[in-house]
Amino acid sequence: MPARDSPPESEQRIQEAAAAWFARLRGDRVDAAERARFEAWLAADPAHRREYEVFERLWQDAGRLQTRKSRAPVRAAGLVAVLGLCAWLVSLVPGGGELVDADTRRHLRLADGSELDVAPRTRVRIDFADDRRALVLETGEIALNVAADPLRPLEVRAAAGVIRDIGTRFDVRRDGERVHVAVAEGRVEIRLPGAGSESRRRLHAGQAADFGADVISPVQPVAAAAALAWTQGRLVVNAEPLADVVAALNRYRRTPIGLDDPELARRRVSGVFLIDDESAALHALAAVAPIRFVTEAGRVHARRIETRP
Repeated sequence: MPARDSPPESEQRIQEAAAAWFARLRGDRVDAAERARFEAWLAADPAHRREYEVFERLWQDAGRLQTRKSRAPVRAAGLVAVLGLCAWLVSLVPGGGELVDADTRRHLRLADGSELDVAPRTRVRIDFADDRRALVLETGEIALNVAADPLRPLEVRAAAGVIRDIGTRFDVRRDGERVHVAVAEGRVEIRLPGAGSESRRRLHAGQAADFGADVISPVQPVAAAAALAWTQGRLVVNAEPLADVVAALNRYRRTPIGLDDPELARRRVSGVFLIDDESAALHALAAVAPIRFVTEAGRVHARRIETRP
C-alpha cells in the first residue's frame, strides 16, 4: 500500500510551534542538538519559515524602539497594546448608538467603511449620523483604521478626553479613568475639554501618550507593529518586568496568572508570545524565565524554579 501524505498542518499549529521555537531560542539552555532540530523544523515547510519571520519582524520593531529609548530615555507606561485573540467575528455595524459589548475579539466594518478591532472585555458605543462620527469607549481597548471623511472627522471619547482622527490608524485602551493612545499611521489629536494649558496634544505615527482627568503625558515613542500586535494575536515585550507581562496577559485570560514572588516579578523578560492559546503563553514564559506553573483553586500560579549553584 502506498504511503499517504501527512495531512497539512493547521495555521494555528504552525503559529504555536513558531512561538515556542522563538521563545526557546532566546533562553539560555540551547545546545547544538536543539539548534539542529529547529533548523530541521524550519526547512520542513515554507510556511514554518514564513510564520517564524513574522515573530522576528515584530521583535526587530520592538528592538528599534528600545534602541531609541536608550538614546533618549523617557517614561514609558504601558506602551504595548496587548489583548487576547479569539475567533474573528466580522459584521457590518449600523450607525446611531450601536453598543458593542465584546467578550471575544471582534473585527467590525463600520457604516462609513472604517475598520474597528474590539478586544475582549470591551464596551464601545458607535454613534454615527449625517453630521458626526463618534465612538464612546466605556472600557477595554479598540484599534481603528479610519476611512477618510474631511467633513466628519472621527472622534473617540474615552474618560475625560476626546481623541480626534486626522486620517490614521491608531489604538485606544481605557483602564478606569486612565487612557492610552498609540498611533501607527497618520495623526491624532487628544483634547481634554475644560482642562488647563496641557489639555491638547497631537500625536504622529510611532508616538503614544496617556491621559487622565486633567493632564496628558509627554509624547512617548512606540513601536507601531508591536502596539497593534494584539490584532494578530501576539504580545511583544522587550525587557519588561515579568509582573507587567503577567498583568497584560491577565486582561484577556479566562484563567488568570498569580505572581506573588516580588523578586520574580521584577525579573525582565523579552519575547513574542501568542495570546490566543493560554497554554502556549505559559510555555513561552517558562522558556524565558526560571518559572513553573501550578493550578490551584481555578487560578494559575507562577513559581520560581530554584537553580542549584
